[in-house]
Amino acid sequence: MTLFEKISDELSEKIKNGNYSAGEELPNEADLQKIYDVSRTTVRKAVDNLVDENMVIRKKGVGLFVAPSISNQNILEMTGVMKSEAIQIDKQQIKEEYLRQAGEYFEKELQLKSSELVYYISFLQSTEDGITKEILVLPLKNYPDFKLSSLKVLSIIENMNTGIDKVSELKQDLQLVKADHELAKQLEIDLGEPVFKIYNKFLDKNDKPVGLEYRYKAAMHTKYVIDFD
Repeated sequence: MTLFEKISDELSEKIKNGNYSAGEELPNEADLQKIYDVSRTTVRKAVDNLVDENMVIRKKGVGLFVAPSISNQNILEMTGVMKSEAIQIDKQQIKEEYLRQAGEYFEKELQLKSSELVYYISFLQSTEDGITKEILVLPLKNYPDFKLSSLKVLSIIENMNTGIDKVSELKQDLQLVKADHELAKQLEIDLGEPVFKIYNKFLDKNDKPVGLEYRYKAAMHTKYVIDFD
């Protein structure tokens, strides 16, 4: 066994044993070179091996991340409800990120006690098609090790599957609303312009909610495929 294969196997075992969880950032190649006291070429071959095995994602200019165990295509095929023609991760701007009590509304939506804590994360995501506003609500007890950095490399549905209870089903609701002052400013559209509001509830195998997503996208710049089968 070559040196790069030994390094690759060791990192692979750490991922499988949970030392590094899905979506978590790994040491970069320069740090791995120091950790294992080997050449940059050896580290690059080890990482390439993990990338080829779909265990690690290399995001240029960002870093190395543990690959998710569920993909966009997996869950879209699972639901077959509403499919954006382009699901991609590009530039992100975090607007809000904090822990809060579930309260009356999220108590009902997530089947929690009102005093239980949830992550509330709001951010803007820029792609070639325009700007999307995303709001994620994640129960702390299901995502005790959630890292904001995972949003840099994993899609929303992939992030949802990094919790203790895994995603088995997705329920969606689509509304057409008018942009208020805040949405118009954030999405860089005119006040009152139509906006798709998409509500996604992610459920585990027992139909228990594991997370919520609210997505806002300018309707005039968005194409969706609706599958009624």
